[in-house]
This record gives sequence, structure tokens and C-alpha cells, in this order.
Amino acid sequence: MLDIKNELGKKIRLIREQKGLSREAFCGDEIQLTVRQLSRIETGESLPTLPKLTFISQNLAVPIHHLIDEKHMELPKKYLQLKSSLLKTSTFKEEDRITLKESYFDKIYEEFYDALPEDEQLSIDVQQAAMDVNLTENTDFGTGILSEYFFQLQHKEEYSLNDLLIVNLYFNCIYYKEYDENLFDKLLNDVISQVDYSVDMELFLVNTILLTAVSVIIKYQSYSELDKIVKISNLIMQKSKDFHKKPIIDMIEGKYLLFSEKNVEKAKEKYLLGAQGAEFFGDQLLSAKIKEEWENDLATNS
Repeated sequence: MLDIKNELGKKIRLIREQKGLSREAFCGDEIQLTVRQLSRIETGESLPTLPKLTFISQNLAVPIHHLIDEKHMELPKKYLQLKSSLLKTSTFKEEDRITLKESYFDKIYEEFYDALPEDEQLSIDVQQAAMDVNLTENTDFGTGILSEYFFQLQHKEEYSLNDLLIVNLYFNCIYYKEYDENLFDKLLNDVISQVDYSVDMELFLVNTILLTAVSVIIKYQSYSELDKIVKISNLIMQKSKDFHKKPIIDMIEGKYLLFSEKNVEKAKEKYLLGAQGAEFFGDQLLSAKIKEEWENDLATNS
């Protein structure tokens, strides 16, 4: 794969230079491709995503298959399984779950990472950064990725899987530092709008981002906003037929009823329903955490 990256990079650079285009002129406003990204592609450090490769081929006025055999864009099934496991594993800051998730990262970095195209490497890096930010409460782990990709993301209407991951990383960071309410609200609404575009794993990830957003909302005590999250999340679960997040959503609805509506009895019902749902899915840890959350929230609300 290293030879493929090098060969592709050399072709792109040769044709670009033959056309008398600097990297800056080639990339233009950098919304589709930044100068830094093009540099990494041309030096063989990364394999471009299909959208970036399409952009490059159009700007060079050559077909994609003249640049690279598209079969090289295929991904190993084992890698895709590990990536799916990463996306679906929540740690709740519990040692066993952290160890499990780290084992997925280790296997990907050891067996697949160097041969992955840029978008897949970014996917793994963003998830690693989000986990590091969450566990250490140090937003520096997300700074590099956000400084490079966040600008492009803000100019899109339809998000890719990586765009969603970057929003999730941003939400993890602003929980600890530099909360901008207006930008948070805009991004949250943008994420919610993706329900119309998304399927399968993207829908799952949108729901994950909503839960990260809930943490930010609760920290800044905007409890009335929780009702919107609950409704959208329930809609996603109906659309995807995946109800594994239902216990957490029931707990969040309980928080809305407790802190915004001041309805203790209905809130208690939702917390207990969430705990029972977690038990139904075989997640005793989550069930216990929901029960503990009820006791803590009830004491806070007293």
C-alpha cells in the first residue's frame, strides 16, 4: 500500500506541476481540499478519500482510474468489524470497557492503520482523540484535528461519517473548555438535520452525538433543551430499529421531567424504566449507573 500511496502522490504532483498550478492555487478556498492535505497526498503520506480523489481528478482533468486502480480503495472486512466495534463501545469511564476499547485501537493501529486511506485514518484518529479528551479532561488531544478539519465541516450541509465524528470530538472538548453557546446550538441543529440524510451507522452516530450534547446541556443547565434531544433520539431509534440507547434516553427524559418540569413522580418512572431497559439488554453496569444517577439527581433537586 505504501507503493500505491507513493505512486499516486507522484502522479498527482507531476500532472499538477505540468499544468503550472501551485498547491495553493489548486486547492483554492480549501473547503474541499487543504494545502496541507494535498501535500500529504503528494508525498505519499496518505491515501485520499474518494471525494478528495474526485476533486483532484476533476481539477487535473483526468479520470480517477488514470490515477489509481479503484480496487485499492476497498477496506478489509476485519478492519470494518473493528471500526464498528469502536463506534458502538461506550466506556462510561469504566476500566474494563476502556481496556476493551483500547484493544480495538491497538489492533487497528498494529494491523491496518498504515495501509488505510486518509479518511479511515482520520476516523480512527478522531475517535482516539475523543476518548483521550473524555478520559483525561484535556482538550489538547483534540486541538490538532479540530484546527485542520473544523473549518471545512462548518461549510457543509450534509455530513459524512467523519464529519459527525469531528462534531462529536468538538462537543467532547467544549464540555471542558471554550464553550460557545451559539456555535454549539448551530452544530446541534445541523446534526439533527442529518437524520434526513443518514442511514445505519450514521444514524447510530447521530444518536451518540446527541448523548454527548446532553452532557454539555446538563453542564450548563439548559434542561429545557433535553426534550428536543429525547424526541429526535426516539425518532432515530424508530427509523433505525436499534433501541440499545433507549435506556439512556429514558433517563434523559427523566432529567427533563425532574429539572425542567419539576415532576418528581414521572421523572422517577423514566429513570426506573431506563434501568430496567438496561437490564433487558444485559447491561448491568448501565442499569446500576442509571439508578445511581437518579439518587444523585433527586438529592440535587431537593
